[in-house]
Amino acid sequence: MYSIKFLPNLLLSSFISILFSAVSIFAQSNDQCLSCHSDNDITMEKNGRTIKLTVKKHEIAKSVHSKLLCVNCHTGFNADDIPHKTGKMEVNCMDCHSNPKSKHMWHPSMARANGTKNSSPDVNCANCHGYHKIVSPGDPSSPMNIAYSTEFCGKCHVNEKKDHIQSEHFSQANAHNPNSPNCIFCHKNPITKGWNVQTSKLKINQERLCLSCHIHNASLESQYSKSLVNYENSVHGKAILKGNQNAAVCVDCHGTHKLQKSTKPDSWIHQFNVPNVCGKCHDKVSTEYMASIHGQALKNKNKDVPGCSYCHGEHNVQQVPDVPHEVFSKTGMKFNVIVDNKMVFCVACHSDEKLMSKYKLATIEKAHQWIPSQKVHWETVRCVDCHSSHQPPNLSHNILPPDRTVKKCEECHAMNSILMTTLYRHEKQLSREKYGFINGTILSDAYVIGTTRNVYLNAISIGIFILTLAGIFTHATLRFVSSRKRRK
Repeated sequence: MYSIKFLPNLLLSSFISILFSAVSIFAQSNDQCLSCHSDNDITMEKNGRTIKLTVKKHEIAKSVHSKLLCVNCHTGFNADDIPHKTGKMEVNCMDCHSNPKSKHMWHPSMARANGTKNSSPDVNCANCHGYHKIVSPGDPSSPMNIAYSTEFCGKCHVNEKKDHIQSEHFSQANAHNPNSPNCIFCHKNPITKGWNVQTSKLKINQERLCLSCHIHNASLESQYSKSLVNYENSVHGKAILKGNQNAAVCVDCHGTHKLQKSTKPDSWIHQFNVPNVCGKCHDKVSTEYMASIHGQALKNKNKDVPGCSYCHGEHNVQQVPDVPHEVFSKTGMKFNVIVDNKMVFCVACHSDEKLMSKYKLATIEKAHQWIPSQKVHWETVRCVDCHSSHQPPNLSHNILPPDRTVKKCEECHAMNSILMTTLYRHEKQLSREKYGFINGTILSDAYVIGTTRNVYLNAISIGIFILTLAGIFTHATLRFVSSRKRRK
């Protein structure tokens, strides 16, 4: 028994069948049409072009419309008039297929379609489904079957197809991976501008589509999602969820159709290309980095050089790199301190004797033996404070070669030192913006002797010190005088 909700569709289908049957009694038969249109040489001239009008009987027989008459679709003509088509004789698929939007979500403009040949290519039914040899997309032999969507969609979307066939997704499809996404799998979701949604919402949709396979799909989790855990807790993920339309999602870094592994030289996320990807948003930082000794080495294809993702991580907070315990015993560094101030990434490489000897550099322990009170320095000064350029914009990514780093004590420990005028002024400003003037000054991590001195605070502290001494002296004097009076 049919469910009530299917009753309207059942009645409509029955009505159309009865109508077509009734029409067929009086209408011209398909054999009559094919008596002319099966001719291989039948053509017509239109807009200066010769159009072939041949229709193969066997194609109609295999079509989903095999039970229909030609005249059910081709209306508005007199069969006795040759040529038939003197005016408009459009085939309107929407006469029967009234709701294409729900089945063609990857083309949102289908909602405005009229189904005729004169529609734009993305809403022209025949342009995709064909004219007479129409096979159900569910049929494995159909060129429109979802398994062949790359080839089929690529007929119009040529550049997208060119990129996709170079992608890891397409490679997995060729390897018969049933989880490999293709055009329709992704584009049935609102991830393109054609859906007319806000950019921030569009980006959230894009991110969640990727994560639906790469983190939320149990069958794929172990293979693909190891580095995607907690993406939504990352700086980018949190910004996206707050509606920041400028924050990066998966496709901003990995690309849209040409998604390749990081091992491919032309992959967006290849080690040598990552600064370019990050630089699309972080342009000033990228400029500084590429001017640094690290950036220059990366240009020369040095694989030992740390890039953006080495220090900042990829999708979530980067796991702390391994640093041998003996480094801490030799240098006097504290593990928590170098992790908190992000020096751990510098230490991990520059404490590696084998790596440093490869480039004729001293390890971090040997290179800093000249510094007095090393333990104090490790706790108060970061590597970038001395080893990065202090020229604007001063974002601590322009790492200098050893011969250009700060080595003179007065360069830091002076009223008008480099740190006072550049880096720590910047640190104090950020701290005050975050905690307020008073708390920002007190809680600032910018403390190094000489760099946080303030004339007014100095005067106030000296005044308080003098008043304190005066109070103590006054109190002691009054106690002494009062004790002598009591004795008398």
